[in-house]
Amino acid sequence: MKILLCSPIVPSKELGMSKVLIELSEELQGLGWLCKLLSPTDICPEILSYTGIKYQQYYAEALKNYLQQNASKYDVIDYDHVYLPYLREKFSNSTLFVARSSLLVHHYENFPIPIQNNLKEKISNFIHRISRKAMVQGWIRDAMLTILEADLINVSNDDDQIELVRRGIPPEKIAVVPYGISRNRRLLFDTVSSLPPVQPNVAFVGTFDPRKGSNDFPRIVQYISEAIPNVKFRLIGGRYKTEKEILGHFSQRLRHKIEVIHNFDSEELPLLLTDCSVGIFPSYLEGFGFGVLEMLAASIPVIAYNVPGPPMMLPPEHLVPKGDIKGMSDKVISLLHDQQKLYAARLWAKQQSQQFSWQNIAQITSETYLRCLEFKRTVNKKSPQLK
Repeated sequence: MKILLCSPIVPSKELGMSKVLIELSEELQGLGWLCKLLSPTDICPEILSYTGIKYQQYYAEALKNYLQQNASKYDVIDYDHVYLPYLREKFSNSTLFVARSSLLVHHYENFPIPIQNNLKEKISNFIHRISRKAMVQGWIRDAMLTILEADLINVSNDDDQIELVRRGIPPEKIAVVPYGISRNRRLLFDTVSSLPPVQPNVAFVGTFDPRKGSNDFPRIVQYISEAIPNVKFRLIGGRYKTEKEILGHFSQRLRHKIEVIHNFDSEELPLLLTDCSVGIFPSYLEGFGFGVLEMLAASIPVIAYNVPGPPMMLPPEHLVPKGDIKGMSDKVISLLHDQQKLYAARLWAKQQSQQFSWQNIAQITSETYLRCLEFKRTVNKKSPQLK
C-alpha cells in the first residue's frame, strides 16, 4: 500500500502538527506501507513568504493541483481538514481521501481563545475583532467543504467527533484515532523514576501563548507558591518567545521560581522532565495535547482544563473547568502536600501513557484505512461510472 501524508507546515519533530505525521509515517512504514511525507515547500517553494489567509489559500490551491496530477499514484491521501475545499470529483476516485484534524477549527466557535492580557493586545483585538471573526468563519467554511468531500475524517479525540456529528457529519464517516509515543522515545521516558523528586517542581510542556493559557500562568504560579514556598516551575517549549518575553508575564518577585527552556530537541525532553513532580496544562483548546502525554510518560500526573484533547488521557479528577485557575492550583497543591498520593499518581501516569503508543495507533490507522479503501473499491466495481 502507498500513502501520501500531506503536512500544511514544514515537517519538524518539535512541532505537534507535523510531529504526528513524521512519527506515524515511521510506524506505518514498519508495517510495510510505502509512505511519503509531503512538505508545503515541495509543492510551492515560495509559500514561506506568505502568512495567514494568503498562506491558506495559496497552499490549498497548490495542494489541489498536486493531487489532481498525483493522487492516482497512491492508495491513500491523508491531508489537513482545512486545506482541500474542492469537489471530490476533481480527484482520483480510486484513492481513499482522508481529512485529518490536528486541531478542529469548528471548536473556535465554542472555545474562544483569550487575548493577551495587555493594553496593546486589547486595542488590537478591538480594532481587528471583525476581521478575526471573519477569518475563523473562513476556516470553518473551508473545513466543512473539505470534510464533506472527504471519504473519511480522522480526528484525535471524542469531542471532535461529537462536534462534527452535531454539524451533520455521519458518525460512520469519522474515525477517532489518538496519538502516541514512538518505541525509541518510550525507552528514554522509561528511564525517568516514578519516585517523587525531593524538590517540588511543576512542569509545563507546550508553546507559551494565550491558547495554551499564558494569561493564566501568573496567577497559577502565585497560588501554588503561596501554599508551597519552595516550589519551582519549569516551562518547556516556548519556542516562539524569548525567555525575557515569557518571564515578562510574571511579577518580579516570582521570576526566580521560573525556569524557561524554549529550544530543545525532542529527544532531550525526558531528561528535562526527570526532576519534575506534577504537570499543569491550562490550554483552552487542543487537538490532542502532546505535552500532556509526554509528561505522563515521564511519570508526571497532569492537571488540565476540561476542553477537547486532554480528557482522552486524563481522568475527571485531574480536570477542571477552563479558566478555573484556583481549581487547577488546588489540585497541584493537594498532590504536592501528600507524598503518598503523589507517588500513586506518578505510577498511574506512567501506566496510563503506555496506552498511547505509535506502534498500536499505526496498526489501528492501517486497519481503518484498509477497511475503508476496500469498501470504496467494492463500491467502485459495482458502479463503474464512479471511477
